[in-house]
Amino acid sequence: MNIRQDDTAQVIMFDDDAEDALLVKTALTRLDVPISFLHVQNKVAFEAVLTELAHLPDRMQRSLLLLDLNMPGKKGADWLKELRGQSTFDALTVVVFSTANMAEDRARSAMLGADDHLGKPDTVMELAKQLDALYKRWLKPIA
Repeated sequence: MNIRQDDTAQVIMFDDDAEDALLVKTALTRLDVPISFLHVQNKVAFEAVLTELAHLPDRMQRSLLLLDLNMPGKKGADWLKELRGQSTFDALTVVVFSTANMAEDRARSAMLGADDHLGKPDTVMELAKQLDALYKRWLKPIA
């Protein structure tokens, strides 16, 4: 896959919607931070990314997974439960990225083990602000 092996922050997005991925990629380019982007659309590719990450534990601390809940086949909630059931992925920041953004949805994400929940916004500018906040909270290098 394309997991970075340097210290650059990385957003890994597991979402079957290419338009959502383009929105995230565009928003990330508006941030004034060194960050890379990897979009994964299917189970096979995602499993390959997880296998690679499992062999790069230090890399996980600089990676943030944007996880869509409404995936075809195995749902995002099932992936989240699986990830949180394996200590190998404890250092991986998982943020649910979903159109479902009510208080109940956020609570369910937290209950499943997500570190954060991001509702899909209407504009690139709004998303850039949200991604900047996620970067500062979860990925910003320690000075």
